[in-house]
Amino acid sequence: MKRFEPKTGASIQDIDPYPGLTGAERFFAILFSKIGENKKQVLFGIGVLFLTVVAVVSWNEYRAEQFRKGTLAIEKVEKELALSPMTEITDKIKKYESIASSYSSPSLDIRLSKTLGDLYAKNGEYQKAAEKLEFAGKKIDELPEVKAYYFYIAGNYRESANQLAEAESDYGVSVSLLSSRKNVAGFYAWSLYQAGRLKLQNGKKEEAVDLLKKVLDQDIASPSEEYKVVRELATYLLLKSSQGN
Repeated sequence: MKRFEPKTGASIQDIDPYPGLTGAERFFAILFSKIGENKKQVLFGIGVLFLTVVAVVSWNEYRAEQFRKGTLAIEKVEKELALSPMTEITDKIKKYESIASSYSSPSLDIRLSKTLGDLYAKNGEYQKAAEKLEFAGKKIDELPEVKAYYFYIAGNYRESANQLAEAESDYGVSVSLLSSRKNVAGFYAWSLYQAGRLKLQNGKKEEAVDLLKKVLDQDIASPSEEYKVVRELATYLLLKSSQGN
């Protein structure tokens, strides 16, 4: 094997330019030497990093300002509407749509989507209402119960728009989000029932029966009247589906 051998006449500095340094001193000496050798690349890298930091900070400040201005605009509209309770729904929609088109931040978008979704539904525009609730639901990262609620209501609106496949999907999202949340067993049971009912209506009998049975399998120590109602509804559909065999 060929070994490394210093050139004839080479000094100790040629082999090791920092013979007297050890530890941290040696590390920083080598580091700054390399920086000096690659000055242009290092300066370019520092410039890119600086611009990136400035861009991120500026973007966060912009979004914070958008949220502040948008919130003030919403509060102004709410006060105006409180003083004019007979305002037409279409006019209310225009006011909130104007805010939505002028300001944008994650929290503001969720708030406006919920408000506009409710107004669209009251105006009979169920598809647009569902789209707003679905948009908001996707934007919520925490609190699965709240996320599930948005998709559950979106399912109601999709069904009102006679979009049964989409309604089934929204109820299914609610079911998946609540499956491990024992603190909302009643809400979970209703989501199971709605998803099962739509699957049965959409010709997916086996999947529907599986979901409806899960409604009955809920282990609730002190069942509420609400749960008793959904349990009866699920039982009825199971009996009805079995008679159809």
